[in-house]
Amino acid sequence: MNRIPNLSDYLVEKNAFAAKVEYVKPALSKAADLVARYVNKKTGLRLKKFPFAVTAQIDGKENTGVMFYSDKGTQALRVSDNTDGIAGIIGSLQFFSDASNSKADFSLESGANKIPVIKLLDEFCKLVGEPQYMEEVLAESVVNEAKKRALSTKELKDVNDRLSRGDSVRSIALDLEVPYRQISRIKKGVNVVPVESAAEKENEMTLNDKVKYLEETMEDIYQISRRVGAGAFNSLFISGRAGTGKTYNVERALRDEGLTEDRDYVLVSGAASVIMMYKKFYQYRTGTLVFDDCDAVFRDENGRNLMKAALDTKKVRKISYLKKTTAVFDPRDFENDPEGEFNALEAGIVPNTFEFSGRVIFISNLPKDKADPDGAIRSRSILVDVNPDDATLMERMKTLLPHLEPTDMPMKDKEEIYEFMKSAKDVSMRTFVKAAGFKMAGLSNWKRMAERYL
Repeated sequence: MNRIPNLSDYLVEKNAFAAKVEYVKPALSKAADLVARYVNKKTGLRLKKFPFAVTAQIDGKENTGVMFYSDKGTQALRVSDNTDGIAGIIGSLQFFSDASNSKADFSLESGANKIPVIKLLDEFCKLVGEPQYMEEVLAESVVNEAKKRALSTKELKDVNDRLSRGDSVRSIALDLEVPYRQISRIKKGVNVVPVESAAEKENEMTLNDKVKYLEETMEDIYQISRRVGAGAFNSLFISGRAGTGKTYNVERALRDEGLTEDRDYVLVSGAASVIMMYKKFYQYRTGTLVFDDCDAVFRDENGRNLMKAALDTKKVRKISYLKKTTAVFDPRDFENDPEGEFNALEAGIVPNTFEFSGRVIFISNLPKDKADPDGAIRSRSILVDVNPDDATLMERMKTLLPHLEPTDMPMKDKEEIYEFMKSAKDVSMRTFVKAAGFKMAGLSNWKRMAERYL
């Protein structure tokens, strides 16, 4: 925290700052997001989240926190974990007018009565926006220290109600004739010094292990997809997080195996009806079909039955569509009319039953349990589940920068987009490529547009 982190910090192996980051606890991350959103609304600082937790020593105590940096100035906010047993997830808030300084302008935490820090957000915003106010309350708190007394249950309820209405702590303390610090404590010039703990070292190793596991998984998807394309396996089922490179590796594998799209294999993406899927099975009955993000068919009983038949372990499988529809015909109706059958096929009408010896690759962005709740499809396929967390995906993205589309984009521009990705709502390879498209199009406000529309 002694300086604003940037991409170069991560590109240098074993960098001092990089060793001081770890994965954010979900509860703290969510609470920190709510705090930053409220502070942004009240102050207009436009604070953006740093995607990792940062461990630091505050007043000699080790604490994990979440950092937010203003994209319009040098200000920063730290939301610190609760380690003191007060109510709530958040222990304290630190404000930096200059994020390059390890000393916070001030730290705000609960006072003697252990009021949740989340109740003090209006006070925090007032302290940020009115530096003179802080000097005044500090002076008054010293004068009123002698008035310290226990607050009754009713008084504490009134304090919480007034804080919820946005009343200042100063006005509440004056009305109750108690020191400011009974409700809230301010500490000026607090040192927030990054530390490297054993837990963080372990986390760094864990992150490296996660990245290695993800890389191995992507290589496995590539290798297995090639064997599917070659006919060694009937089916492959790939589930999990979108934008991780699942589809890219499948298509690369099929091309490297020598297959040509729309001749040897077909990629079906997005909303696909059951009858459309059936027709594709017929059209590529000896080829390879890749269904990408066609999750709607998983929720259709007829679609699931169709997939079960196609994914059977037999070399040749029988597939049928017996619902009455003009999209299929019964071959028996044309036993003595080959011309009629030919005309039907030319019109896009297919037999209601046929033999299938092709291969199928399903790619779903749903978790495996949601994509295939009863496990019937997974049991008939090789299953690869891909679910990296944000930190792992960011780390892998860093290593892939030279290879990410657009490949002709200068590295300095890709590094800028990588920096943007740290605060993106959707951390994924797809988001990176889309953001790069905005920048390549010459849009001066590409960051704002990417933030809003990707």
